Parts: sequence; C-alpha cells; structure tokens
Amino acid sequence: MQEAVASELEADLGRLQVSIRQLKIQYDMFFAGSIPKQPMELRAEVEKLIKRYSNVHIRKYAHRFHLNSLVARYNALSELWGKTLRNLEEGDRRVPALADRVPEERTIASFLVTDPAHDHESLRLLHAKFVEARKKSGEDVPDLPFDRFLRGIVAKTGKLRDDSGCDKIELRLVVRDRKVQLKARSGR
Repeated sequence: MQEAVASELEADLGRLQVSIRQLKIQYDMFFAGSIPKQPMELRAEVEKLIKRYSNVHIRKYAHRFHLNSLVARYNALSELWGKTLRNLEEGDRRVPALADRVPEERTIASFLVTDPAHDHESLRLLHAKFVEARKKSGEDVPDLPFDRFLRGIVAKTGKLRDDSGCDKIELRLVVRDRKVQLKARSGR
C-alpha cells in the first residue's frame, strides 16, 4: 500500500516538475508576445498538484525535499510573473522581457518585378502566398481577388518607381506582430 502511494507521489512530482518548466516557457512566450494570453489552465493544474500535497504527511525525506524545492521554484516564478504583469499594466516599459524587444519582422517571400502589369505569373504566386499567410496567421480577412490585388500592386509600384527612379521593385511578403503585410521597395 505504501509503495503504491510512494510511486503515485513520485509520478506526481515528476509531472509537477515538467509542468512548472512548461509554465515558465509559456509565460516567457506570453511576455515576448508569441502567445496572446496567459497559460491559466496549466497554472491551475500546477496549483492543484501543489495543494494536493501541501497538507499530506510525506514519509520519505527525498520526496519532501523534492516537493518543497518545486513549490519554492513555483512561488518564485509566480511572484516574478505577478511583478511583470503589474509593470505591464502600469505601462512600465522597463519590463525585462519587453525592454529590448523590437517588433520582429519575418520575410515569407520576396519577388523582384520590372513591370507588374505584365508579370502575372510571379504575382499570382505572390497573391497565393499572401492569402495563405493571412489564413495561417488567423487574421479575419475578406476574400481578396487577384485583379484587385494586382491593381493595388501596380499603383504602389508605379508610385515607388516615380519617386525612386528605379526600374526594378522588390515586393516582400512579411509577418510583423502576427500580421501579414506586403511591402515594396526599390530593387537592389
């Protein structure tokens, strides 16, 4: 009987250790802006495990020590997350996770065009990638027909060509802050 209780305790301690590690990773991602909301479900599971063993007499010293060290780690992390959240709510931009954060811009595709009015093949590919990327990012976007997309590209590249005097225009499909954007710049 005691062996069954001890093996269950060991399994729960292992699960608690893994859950605290996952919770730390998810909070780091939340503060970095990678995930939109706090990992409250996982946090509730961790707290439930801690409460389960908080008033139980644990016979083995090793198990007691392991539990106490995990609870201390969780409490320290919980206090850190609370401070960081308060600082964010108060508008303090010195939050360590966000202080050095520059909005990350990731290029998905890049095309060099000379005359967008006649280069339909590569622009159809760009259009398909644009629509696919917007769907993957979870943006609620209306359907964008190719002819409307093409008119926008022709207008944008024409203005850029007039302003820069460059014949080639680079069209880049980028993701910035989970939003898909199409950017144009003079070709290099």
